[in-house]
Amino acid sequence: VSTSSTSTASDQDQNHKPTSTELTEMHTHQVDPDGDIILFTPATSESPSVDAIDGNVPRKHTRFQVSSKHLTLASDYFKRMLKACWAEGVALSTKGSVEIPVNDCKPEILLIILNIIHGRSQQVPRKLSLPQLTDIAVATDFFQCHEALEVFAGIWIQDIKPLVWSSFSEDTKKWMMIAWVFKSNDILRQTETIAMQEGTGPFQTSNLPIPKSIKDKIDQARQKYIDLLQEKIGERIEILLNSPAAKKMSYCAPGCDAKHLGLVLRKLTENKISYSASVPSLSHKPCSPFFTVRLGNVSPRTICLMVANRKSNRRAYCAPRKRCENYGGLFGDDAANEALKLPRSL
Repeated sequence: VSTSSTSTASDQDQNHKPTSTELTEMHTHQVDPDGDIILFTPATSESPSVDAIDGNVPRKHTRFQVSSKHLTLASDYFKRMLKACWAEGVALSTKGSVEIPVNDCKPEILLIILNIIHGRSQQVPRKLSLPQLTDIAVATDFFQCHEALEVFAGIWIQDIKPLVWSSFSEDTKKWMMIAWVFKSNDILRQTETIAMQEGTGPFQTSNLPIPKSIKDKIDQARQKYIDLLQEKIGERIEILLNSPAAKKMSYCAPGCDAKHLGLVLRKLTENKISYSASVPSLSHKPCSPFFTVRLGNVSPRTICLMVANRKSNRRAYCAPRKRCENYGGLFGDDAANEALKLPRSL
C-alpha cells in the first residue's frame, strides 16, 4: 500500500468540497457525504497518479469521499500526512478539501477499512476470505489503524481460524501476517513453528511485509537445529567408518558396522541429503572428523522423522550370541535424542 504525495495540492483549482452532482458523475463512494477528502485508487498499481496534480481525478480511478476528522483520529498515517507541514495538510487548510491518491490497495479492501473508520458498521462484511483478510492486514499496518479495526479483525479471524493448517504453505505466511498485525499470538506462534519445522531453506516472506525480526527468529531456530544434527550424523558415520579400530572392545560381527554404514548412507540418499568425505589426518589420535553432511535443503521435520526413528535393527547382522552394538536406530542414540528436541513452539 502506498500513497503518492500531491506536492502541488495547494495549487488545485477546486476551492470547495465536491457537490453531490459532481460525485455522482465521478462514481465516488460517499463514505461521508460531507467529507473534505477524496481518496482514489488507480485501476492497477502501475497506473500513474500524477493526474491529481491538476485536481482532476481520472474516471478510471475508484474514488472515496471521506472525512479528515475520522481519518486522523483512526489512522496515524493520515494524521501525519494532514499536518500543516505537508502539501496535503496545506491544501486542506487553505482550500477546504484535498485529493489524495492511494496506490497498491484494492478498492474493495480500502472501502471496508474506510467504512469501519467512519462507523458504518452495517456496511462491513462479517466474513472474509483468507486473501481478503491478508490484504486488510497489510493495509492496516500501512495506514496504522490497528485499534479501529481490532473488533472486526477478531470476528474475521475467529470465523476462518479452523482453516489454519498444520503444514507449511503460502497460506502459512498469510496467517503469519494477519496474526502479527492483529496480535493473535497463538496463531503467530503456530505459524512461526510450522515455518521453522517444515522450511527447506531461509524463510521467504513472498513480498508480505512480515517483520525481519520474525524471519530471523525462524531462520535462527532452524539453523541451530540443523547444525546440531549435521554434527551428530557426521559423528555417527565416522564411528561406523572407523570401527572396529576405534573400538577397544567390539561385540559385533566384523561386517555389522559396514552394513549399518550402507543403510545410513542409503537413507541420506533417499532424502536427497548430500554428504562428502575427506582423507582423515593421520597425525591426530583419535582420528579428526572428516565426514560432512549437509542438511541445508531439508526440513527439520524430515530430519527428525529420519533420525529419531528407533526401529530396531535386526540382530542377525551380528554373529550368533553376540550383542549388537548398533541395536536401535540407524543414526545412534545420541543423534536420535537430539532429533527429538525439535522445537514444538517458538
